[in-house]
Amino acid sequence: MAGTSRKTGARIRARLARIAAIGVIAALATIFTPGTASATVGVAPIVDCYRDNGDGTFWIVLGYENTTGRQQIHNYGTANQVYPTRLQGQQPKQFAAGTVHGAWTVRLSYQEIFYQDARWILNGQTLRYSYYVQYATVCPPTTQLPADGNGTGTAVALGAAGVVGAAMLYRFRRRLARLTGTSPSADAAA
Repeated sequence: MAGTSRKTGARIRARLARIAAIGVIAALATIFTPGTASATVGVAPIVDCYRDNGDGTFWIVLGYENTTGRQQIHNYGTANQVYPTRLQGQQPKQFAAGTVHGAWTVRLSYQEIFYQDARWILNGQTLRYSYYVQYATVCPPTTQLPADGNGTGTAVALGAAGVVGAAMLYRFRRRLARLTGTSPSADAAA
């Protein structure tokens, strides 16, 4: 009877030792394994895909995850900065709730990605492009790349169209005034 009791006690201790070892391994794995952004992060950058242009440059399509449930604003600066600095101002400042794919793109050279530590720092989260060019998904050929820049291209184009339109209107009025023998300023005052 005593022998049976010892065997049962040894089995229980062995099981407890295994459970403790598994617990220690799980704790160490949790501590030392890089994780993904948790719901408390707020806004974190993501890479959707990349495209090798074949000329030593890459397009990288970027998005973000906003887990706050509401729109966030991160102005350019320490909470929202990109490297190389020539790209500063192209990244978004307003971040809608949820996951947004294809928010903006960057075109980087191989040199910038792998030797100059090109990255996007957003809300304390650093996204290094070098990792994603090695391990991320390649963009399918049908992927439409979002417009480069921060959205000012449309405003500049509309402004230029307005200037050209005003110049054409002024020129048209001058020709009309010459043909009719009136002054353009008198025509504008009427």
